[in-house]
Amino acid sequence: MDTENRSDSARKTKRHYWLREDFDHLMGLLPGADRAWPDSGKSASSLFYPKHTEGAVAELKLRGLKCDGYLLTELAEKDIVNPGRGHSLVSDNEGNVHTVPSSRILYWSKADIDLVAEHLYQDERNWTPWTHFCWVANLRFGQVAKAHRVAAARYGLGFSVGWDVLGLVTVIEPPEDSEDYAYLRFLPASAKVAPEDKG
Repeated sequence: MDTENRSDSARKTKRHYWLREDFDHLMGLLPGADRAWPDSGKSASSLFYPKHTEGAVAELKLRGLKCDGYLLTELAEKDIVNPGRGHSLVSDNEGNVHTVPSSRILYWSKADIDLVAEHLYQDERNWTPWTHFCWVANLRFGQVAKAHRVAAARYGLGFSVGWDVLGLVTVIEPPEDSEDYAYLRFLPASAKVAPEDKG
């Protein structure tokens, strides 16, 4: 297989949104990320599951994919994913109150959210600009998020869940093997950077 075909093959199998293992690792560094706090089921960065639809949407957006609650509900109604169902209270003709499964109250496990992420990733219209950036630059989203956190701590930029970068130089190092991801670093604006001649 020549290098060009290997590169095309690698691009088709690689994922450029924030993958579960990277997300769990980086969010797991936040104190209490895996605890049940008030509204943790609605949080993008919480590792407490199951999440409400609002939390699943927030997590998917943070991980680089566009969606909303209507889309997630539609995917559940089409049986593309089967999140846990909540219950609604209803009363019968005699005034007795019962609970019945609800089609609108959904609880999303990690596996449910990951299945939706894979489904959304198949259509580039569902990618955020950062996912497009990672695809174009052949970067692993989680590595870029980690590089940003390191740079934020190193250069006193403060903490944020996202990874927009202001005032730093972005350096992308191509991989030795086209099957691998490239590597990204953030350097201070004063850094002198020149391309390496590999000829």
